[in-house]
Parts: sequence; structure tokens; C-alpha cells
Amino acid sequence: PMLIEVFGPGCAKCQTLLKHTRHAVEQLGGEHQVVKVADYAAMAQRGILSTPALAIDGKLVFQGKVPSTAELLELLKK
Repeated sequence: PMLIEVFGPGCAKCQTLLKHTRHAVEQLGGEHQVVKVADYAAMAQRGILSTPALAIDGKLVFQGKVPSTAELLELLKK
């Protein structure tokens, strides 16, 4: 299973990204691990300059925007 990290302090956009990510994972069968990271130091260490951000298996794939559930599904299928 993939490790999917959602980065953000908890703002509305961050919550929306978390919801879209969980929804996409459910549609794929729900076996991937979704983790919410709200620690600013951890975000800075990963080079995240704007939130929300999303990483899949340690690779940053989105930063500063909220992709749709459909966009996330395409990413997770790869």
C-alpha cells in the first residue's frame, strides 16, 4: 500500500484535500494509508512552501492547490 501524506495546518482547503484524498482511496479499495501532517517544522523540512500539499510515498505531487477527487484517482492509479 502507498503512504499518502496531506500537509496543512487545518485550514478549509487542507480539510477539503484530506476529504478528497480519503474519498479517492476509498474508491480504489481503501488499502492505502492516509496521514495528515500539521507540523510546520516537518513541512519546512520537506520543502513545502504553500499548503495544502500532498505527497505520495515521499514524493511531493501537489502544493498550494486542492486537486479534485478525479485528479487524485488518476495520480493514485499510476
